[in-house]
Amino acid sequence: MSIKPNYEPVPRLYPNCHAIFCATGPSLTDEVVEKIRAVRHKFLIVGVNDAYKKIDFMDEHYACDAKWWKVHGDKINEMYPHLSKWCHDREGAEYGAKIVKGKNGEGFSQDNSYINTGCNSGYQVLNLGYHWGITKSLLVGYNMKPINGQTHFFQGREPTLRTQSPYNKFIKNFNTIQPEIAKTIINCTPNSALNTFYKQPLEEAIL
Repeated sequence: MSIKPNYEPVPRLYPNCHAIFCATGPSLTDEVVEKIRAVRHKFLIVGVNDAYKKIDFMDEHYACDAKWWKVHGDKINEMYPHLSKWCHDREGAEYGAKIVKGKNGEGFSQDNSYINTGCNSGYQVLNLGYHWGITKSLLVGYNMKPINGQTHFFQGREPTLRTQSPYNKFIKNFNTIQPEIAKTIINCTPNSALNTFYKQPLEEAIL
């Protein structure tokens, strides 16, 4: 039986905190993960989608796609039974994720009753972080393009999940983020096609 989503305002869980948001691009290497592990005491660590396969020290997790939850929901719960998880699709509620309402709109929603979707989880989780009160966000795994023919840090995808990502559409949506918010976000992803944010090597940004 499907669980009816219970949409509630996003609480201000992490006022004035700094966070590292880990998406699933091919640059999310073991070396990057270990650099993040070394500073986990200084940053909130947020994983997106399959990042849970690499990062065993997440504080929060987000995945938007109902199909993703059907494939991964049981596995992520088995691996991290106490992990705080979020979704904007009711499918996630069936696996214990907190549900936030998603809407279509330009820029980040500044109304904490919903997030704007931007057509991808990497965008949505940043809007969620904005509502949490995050004041500095570092991005890893946000390549927004294939690297050597590889679109994710893992090879292939389950047949039920989308294998092609409309990166140009994703980037266009990131470019609508309000400038005063965008300046609080640093893209630490090497070989990234996402130029919305200031870019800085991770090893410098985490100092």
